Amino acid sequence: MRRSQREKRAQSLEKPRRGFWEKQISRVERGTGIARVFMDGWRGFHFAGGDFPAGAGFTYGIGFTDLAVGSVYEESDQPNRVDASAGATASTNSYLGVDGHVVIHNLGGSPFGIGLHGRYLEYPEEDFFGAGRTSLEDNRTSYRFDNTEIGAELFWQIPERPWLIGVGAYHLDPEIAPGEDDRFPSIEELFGTGVAGFLRQPDFLRFDTRVGFDWREQPNTRRGGLYSVTFSYYDDRDLNAFDFRRWEIDLQQYFPVPYRRAFVLRANVVLTDTDPGEAVPFYFQPTLGGSERLRGFREFRFRDANSMLLTAEYRWDAWSAMQGALFVDVGKVVPEASQLDFNDLEVSYGAGLRLKSAFGFIARFDIGISREGVIPFFKFTNVF
Repeated sequence: MRRSQREKRAQSLEKPRRGFWEKQISRVERGTGIARVFMDGWRGFHFAGGDFPAGAGFTYGIGFTDLAVGSVYEESDQPNRVDASAGATASTNSYLGVDGHVVIHNLGGSPFGIGLHGRYLEYPEEDFFGAGRTSLEDNRTSYRFDNTEIGAELFWQIPERPWLIGVGAYHLDPEIAPGEDDRFPSIEELFGTGVAGFLRQPDFLRFDTRVGFDWREQPNTRRGGLYSVTFSYYDDRDLNAFDFRRWEIDLQQYFPVPYRRAFVLRANVVLTDTDPGEAVPFYFQPTLGGSERLRGFREFRFRDANSMLLTAEYRWDAWSAMQGALFVDVGKVVPEASQLDFNDLEVSYGAGLRLKSAFGFIARFDIGISREGVIPFFKFTNVF
């Protein structure tokens, strides 16, 4: 009798109903609904937040991505697989970026591939504080940087293997002009016209060689590592005054911690070198500061011929769609590579929140703190 009563009562009970926000949170966690459209887009079209420097203002744009063009398959080992993407992004401070990419994987069933790339940028309010680690925050100026870049890359990569080796050639057409930020003087008003590369900008041919070993788990990395070395040669095609060589070494290691947490370490070193009588244009010098490199200082706060950055982050899942982070960044810029040591390092630290889904990273909000104050960053690109 009691059993029949319980069954009758169970049938009369209504299923629990979730409110609007509960449904949205669940969709973000599963990567469905609005979150799925935000991450993967709709029929190839998706939101493009851009990769503008901090200070560009609110960014907005549209992108298009088509994996395995003309095929219903998207396997990583598909012969002659063609991936195409394009995007156009703008910002409230008149920044503009337009880019397009076509990548052909597994040529003829081989582990080789080729990529074709094009990009046009307009950055009207870039910051320049002077060269060297002793530059002053009060000497903030602005300049305009426009650039057109077209190039191709040949790479070797075996699907499901961590190695990537590539060589590339690119044509660059940078243009420098007085800055358009009304809050600060233009670069020439404070530093004159003697800053290397301000008065005359040649076209460049850039030749890249890179070797990388990437065994990070994807998406939402908690274990693994990325180790890469990139060598670039910039060939001044017009003035014979700005030929230079550039090395970048980037090492990342992820250590998993129980309960979906991770401890992350990164070391990044950028070195440049010239022949006697040549110089590295100021707009191509390595920099520290901003939303990815020495957070807590403004974008491009420090620049010189060589840079070193060391980062440690502790990350944990606040819930399945939100990740918290505590970080410390230290680094320095110097004119000579021999001066890269652990003395007189600039330090910044802070905390952040990262929105993610089952498909990976969505957006982040970081607050960086340094001797020069507190700086918030909201970005649609991950720090690393």
